[in-house]
Amino acid sequence: MTDASSYIRLSIIITVYSETGALVQTVERLLKQDRDYIHEILLVVSPFSSDACMAVCRQLAETHTLVTILVQQKNPGVGLALRQGMAAATGTHVAVLSADLETEPEAVDRMVRKIQESGCDVVVANRWLPGGGFARYNPVKLMANWLFQQVFRRVYATDVGDLTYGLKVLEKIVVDRICWKATLHEIFIETTVKPIRYGYSVCQVPTFWTGRTEGVSRNSFFKNLRYVGLALRVRWRPVPPDEAKPKK
Repeated sequence: MTDASSYIRLSIIITVYSETGALVQTVERLLKQDRDYIHEILLVVSPFSSDACMAVCRQLAETHTLVTILVQQKNPGVGLALRQGMAAATGTHVAVLSADLETEPEAVDRMVRKIQESGCDVVVANRWLPGGGFARYNPVKLMANWLFQQVFRRVYATDVGDLTYGLKVLEKIVVDRICWKATLHEIFIETTVKPIRYGYSVCQVPTFWTGRTEGVSRNSFFKNLRYVGLALRVRWRPVPPDEAKPKK
């Protein structure tokens, strides 16, 4: 354990689009596991969210001093929401997850522990590791996901086995140093493959994915094709020197 990694002030970014009950559960489960490392919880809320969702966000902010509401300024797109949240974060590390409970809140504590143990720059949650898994995931999509992971693990020559999942923790220095460009769901792969490509240390922890019971996913099959284009561009373009991990 390094001195820098043992003291973590975690900014948690939750992207919100009309979730209500799932959002409340997400926040409560995060706070339940907190070992005094949560610095702030930023709810980046789409302005197109329902009135009920907005009311829930206000109630959470009134109840919990760690919770702050940020209305998404550039729309639409979860990538734009995450970029706004990452820019606003003031902690030493940044966790990103969704309000629909498809990202497991308890995995955040496992990722924090991993950083405290290893001092790595980024930790990604991996649904394919032992101890992880899927529930209510479309079988065809599951096979396509597995094939994608196998191909792009080889493209990037990495042992990171869940390149597309949106649940991870990054050191704030990494967040600030890298130029993020994704606007939609491809932000999930960008925040994994750019740190890998640019020389940062990336670790993994297992997590369990459970299909949402509230709301409708806005990530269509054709939008998923954006993952491929972004991953190939990042892999084959030269690494920007000012974004790469500084050499000691």
